Amino acid sequence: MKVVYGLMINSGDADEMLWDHGVWETEEAAKEYIENEMSSVTGIWVGELKVNDSIPEAAEDPSEVMIECDLCAVEYNREDVNTDDYDERVCINCEPGYKETMNIA
Repeated sequence: MKVVYGLMINSGDADEMLWDHGVWETEEAAKEYIENEMSSVTGIWVGELKVNDSIPEAAEDPSEVMIECDLCAVEYNREDVNTDDYDERVCINCEPGYKETMNIA
């Protein structure tokens, strides 16, 4: 579970979150937003929200997010570059032309 903070208001029957204003990672940041952007509005406070974060941040390795194609020198997501079938790293855009040149040779 991940904890974020949002703006809350009492609508009469219950406390509700003001979803259109977003969420913040810290309570201080949300309070600062209220002070700077909503200082003329009363009845708003910061509430804690628990979000089910199904994929932990550790699942991503930011050092290997993008791979450069050896043919066009454009960086692509790892899934869009073929690194297994050829001696070079070939992106999905260059692969059809690369296959044609392999058949000619």
